[in-house]
Amino acid sequence: MRISVSTLPRIAEYARNGRVVVFDTETTGCSWYDEICQIAAVEYVGGVRARSFSAYVCPTCEMNPWAEAVHGLSADFLSEHGLAPEEAMRQFFEFLGNDVLLVAHNNKFDMRMLDGECRKFGLCFSPQGVETCDTLALAKRLRPGLERYALAYLIDALGVDGVNSHDALDDALACAGVFFTLINGNGGMP
Repeated sequence: MRISVSTLPRIAEYARNGRVVVFDTETTGCSWYDEICQIAAVEYVGGVRARSFSAYVCPTCEMNPWAEAVHGLSADFLSEHGLAPEEAMRQFFEFLGNDVLLVAHNNKFDMRMLDGECRKFGLCFSPQGVETCDTLALAKRLRPGLERYALAYLIDALGVDGVNSHDALDDALACAGVFFTLINGNGGMP
């Protein structure tokens, strides 16, 4: 969903009374042929944290060394602890469900990675009533003039509890803190 004056009330309504799922991915790199190696999400219903999801994924492509240096997920660890990509995505899509606001920081990247997984592994992602929100765009709209808009910077600038550790669950929780702080216009979660 494009962040505008007309869409902000709908986003706020989801935050107060609807379902919001905040998610993050860790990947083998940033190119079109890279894959998801961890996906995590946190669900909020009526602004209250309800449940969470996290899965390591065993990629079918090589891990870029700089990506491993960022998130610390090695090919050996993922081959031992990761799910097959099809199973991990099935579980994530089941967790997501329908009629939800799907939130991520720089969601173009995460949505592109989800789309890539679907295309590569022949998966269908067609939930009903899913709208998306990007906390990067939301922060730029609601807090213009900040020095930076990286997740780690926003956590500090907005006084949000959380860390940008490059663990998908930690980052999804931090992103949720940024989202609700921006929407509620205060320094804390609902």
